[in-house]
Amino acid sequence: MQEQEPHRYSPALRTWFARLPRGRKIILVVFLIWFAQALPKWTAAITADGELAARIMKIFVTPR
Repeated sequence: MQEQEPHRYSPALRTWFARLPRGRKIILVVFLIWFAQALPKWTAAITADGELAARIMKIFVTPR
């Protein structure tokens, strides 16, 4: 008897994506590719500038 691999993705997500029109699938894929490329650039830009990073950290971490 062969063992089956568990599904990596939710069946609901797969059916939702399959029901999307072709144009929306293309837009979603292009957006995801853009986001994957932009995220490291944004992270580097925010953390490279000491002043902006300090302002952002003040929001989340209060000084003692």
